[in-house]
Amino acid sequence: LSKVYGPVFTLYFGMKPTVVLHGYEVVKEAMIDLGEEFSRRGSYPVIQRATKGYGIAFSNGKIWKETRRFSLMTLRNFGMGKRSIEDQRPKLN
Repeated sequence: LSKVYGPVFTLYFGMKPTVVLHGYEVVKEAMIDLGEEFSRRGSYPVIQRATKGYGIAFSNGKIWKETRRFSLMTLRNFGMGKRSIEDQRPKLN
């Protein structure tokens, strides 16, 4: 499709438009230079209703950043990423 429509084009999945990026330079520009504009995830009404917009997997923007920061801080406080916690796990025979 990129040969016909170029390195950036839109596909529709049902009623949802999806932007497709093809090629290293286009992806680099989108992720590095325009990262904030391309950082949102799609919305799923069923999941939105169940989670009320919270959570790491399906939230966006400020809520996502705050939840991610809190989760990483809490996991680090419990020892994630520390060598000592890995040494304490039980050995399986």
